[in-house]
Amino acid sequence: MKKFMKICYKCGTDVKVAKSVKESITLDCLKCPKCGEEYFTSSELIKFDIKTGKRKMVRKFGTLGDSTVMRFPSNIIKDYNIKPGDYGIFEKKPEGILIKPVHAKDIED
Repeated sequence: MKKFMKICYKCGTDVKVAKSVKESITLDCLKCPKCGEEYFTSSELIKFDIKTGKRKMVRKFGTLGDSTVMRFPSNIIKDYNIKPGDYGIFEKKPEGILIKPVHAKDIED
């Protein structure tokens, strides 16, 4: 784990790389040896949310042949009326990837 801070904000002591167990999930953190304050990166907190089911709209990338695939939540498919054969337009955004669905019937002659 890369140290993103050097001293405890609470007591000013040098923090150490450590492990923390929250709800049976082990996370990397920085921990103050004096007061016990723990500091987590946003990626560790996201990992915690995923493993505890607190982030419902998260899906894992997979492999199908030579392609990378991702399954979409059924409520997203339903809400946007996405059907097999429809398209997804990918746009790069500073905060990530935006996927805009386009229905096949809207682009066919």
